[in-house]
Amino acid sequence: MSSCRLIIFTLSICLLAACDNSTKAKAATQKATDDTSSERIENFQKQNVNDLSAMQTMIADGVKKKLPQLIDKATLLTEVSTQGNAFVYHFEVKGIPVSVLNSQYWQENIEKNIKSQYCKNDEKMKIFKEFFPDGSIYNYYFENTLIYSNRVTPAQCH
Repeated sequence: MSSCRLIIFTLSICLLAACDNSTKAKAATQKATDDTSSERIENFQKQNVNDLSAMQTMIADGVKKKLPQLIDKATLLTEVSTQGNAFVYHFEVKGIPVSVLNSQYWQENIEKNIKSQYCKNDEKMKIFKEFFPDGSIYNYYFENTLIYSNRVTPAQCH
């Protein structure tokens, strides 16, 4: 995905440079592209073979582009992030009394639903678990106050 962006960026610069008669502008644009490319390559070379952070960031950024996302009539996914090797969801809840949200019944049902989705044995979830070996954290907020948090890990799926 980042290579596509780099290609598009480079092509756009080339098209812009082709329309400009100024050799200074062409040289400056080429130097900026070269610096960016060499810096990226250098950072790539320094990266640890087992470092998942670049892909984790890319996955989180991809999800962020689709936010906010209404999950159901009472739940809105507003934010995602990473914490260590875990994926973190931030949900806003409305229309459900706090007493219900704090009830063991509601929390057990949420936990069951989370595990059901997370522990699916399809290819997409297998790959997701590879990139986030510490699992996922589901945080539920009511009026900007954390009311419930649940962490699920691949080990809980067995």
